[in-house]
Amino acid sequence: MKPKFSRRRCLVAGVLVSTPLALVACTSKSDSGSGAIAVTSTDSECHLSAATASTGQVVFNVTNNGSKVTEFYMYAKNNRVLGEVENIGPGVTGKLVVDVSDPGEYDTACKPGMVGNGIRQGLTVSGSQKAKSDVPADVEQANARYLDYVRGQLDGLVAQTTTFVAAVKSGDLNAARNQFGLTRTFYERVEPVAESFADLDPAIDMRWDDTEDGKQPFTGFHRIERFLWPPAPARVGDKGDDITKSDLDNTKTDTKDAISAEADTLLKNVTALRDEVKKSEFTFEHQSFVKGPQALVDEIARTKVGGEEDRYSHTDLWDFAANIDGSETLIADLQPMISAKNPTLMDKITSQFQAVRDGINQYRQGDGYLAYTAVTAPQRKDLSDKIDALSASLSQVPDLVLGQ
Repeated sequence: MKPKFSRRRCLVAGVLVSTPLALVACTSKSDSGSGAIAVTSTDSECHLSAATASTGQVVFNVTNNGSKVTEFYMYAKNNRVLGEVENIGPGVTGKLVVDVSDPGEYDTACKPGMVGNGIRQGLTVSGSQKAKSDVPADVEQANARYLDYVRGQLDGLVAQTTTFVAAVKSGDLNAARNQFGLTRTFYERVEPVAESFADLDPAIDMRWDDTEDGKQPFTGFHRIERFLWPPAPARVGDKGDDITKSDLDNTKTDTKDAISAEADTLLKNVTALRDEVKKSEFTFEHQSFVKGPQALVDEIARTKVGGEEDRYSHTDLWDFAANIDGSETLIADLQPMISAKNPTLMDKITSQFQAVRDGINQYRQGDGYLAYTAVTAPQRKDLSDKIDALSASLSQVPDLVLGQ
């Protein structure tokens, strides 16, 4: 979630840009407002069969008639992601179900190529305010427990980022390099929640690819990573590095003063993320919650396993381990519900988690991990196969838990 947003996601995402949005006209109302809205995505257009919907469950059937992999999002006020379906290949159809309790104006977006702000479409939701669809009490309780975990991780993220930023600004770059993987661990564990903030998530965790070759500012962890591990011209185009000439040329902007300012902004953004999630009114959509375990595993599966995430530092294994940490935490909260309905599946998931964990742990070194460049292509393939198998099992969890 891949430029950052082409490597991801099963849940939520967004890209902060300053260019005007591309708008495409929508058709008139659907026949009854109760049926699914057909979405047709091409490389240059996003067509909705209806410009209106009714409160309650809004269903989108998204067909990709373009040549690029696409995503589809629905946004509430303040660019908050309500739901996403992603990784829809050419000729493939995806489905998104969003629980909309409040009437009002919403945005949707197709993202051909899974980068940029997307092709935005307005959607007017009318009708009376409705309670969210009935969710089993045990799912509600599990979600609440998970949010306690997330808030604790975000406290840790702010504390560790404070230390990391201090090292960067003081010029103690060796200390900053040593702290990079650990600092990101707190973020990678809770990405399903972080990604529901369509402005903060990319500002914190964007990759060079998300800038569309420098058309947008490069910000966050990976901008600082590039300063700490500056790429050499010889690495341009190297498989596994994903470093382009435009990326290399942009390192000229990585001056000490610029990176010091970027470090301050990073701390400001992670603090804002923590504060937003700690608000009493913050809720994590149940659809996103039950899809979270697979989303975190797919963080690795889609392109992280190729070494594209931490392309400058090669600290990818820290991120892998953190994504598995977060996924296992979610599954632990959901485990009683899974076991009650399909104990065989729960046993299989447990075994597959252990296989992935063992696969990552073989590359432990001291308190951290080997550089990902030390992992050979066959070893990466073996790890990828284990992750794919786990993802397939986790894909069964949402319907099982919610009974849809």
